[in-house]
Amino acid sequence: MIGTAPQTASKPEEPGHVVCGQFDVASTRPLRGGVAIDDFMAELETDANMVPRLESARRALADILDKTNTIRRLRLAAGLSQAKLAARAKTTQPYIARIEAGTLDPGTDMLARLASALGSDELTVFSAIRAQRTGLELPRVG
Repeated sequence: MIGTAPQTASKPEEPGHVVCGQFDVASTRPLRGGVAIDDFMAELETDANMVPRLESARRALADILDKTNTIRRLRLAAGLSQAKLAARAKTTQPYIARIEAGTLDPGTDMLARLASALGSDELTVFSAIRAQRTGLELPRVG
């Protein structure tokens, strides 16, 4: 959940900062006045000024999070969220999440759609999914 906090505006050419953390919370109730992260991200994705910044941040994360060519790295390098990749590949975000988690092995038709959505070739996508499924220890990102 994301609560209301004062925001400062930075110029588009200035680097942004991302702060994240894991907090042990005893209550499962949402914060009063909070916004679900999915709703917050959906709002950011509709802001024409934020879209290029989000894509740039994802590209920067690609090499930081994954040193091996995984499907997540291909997605981030393309500047896409799971939801945007899903929309381009005509599937759902949870389906993409399962592929990235290595718990789902997509068929050849989906491989072709993912390659097209990522602007990549099918062999590269197949190799990335294979790497994802080989049990690599990847950092979890919320």
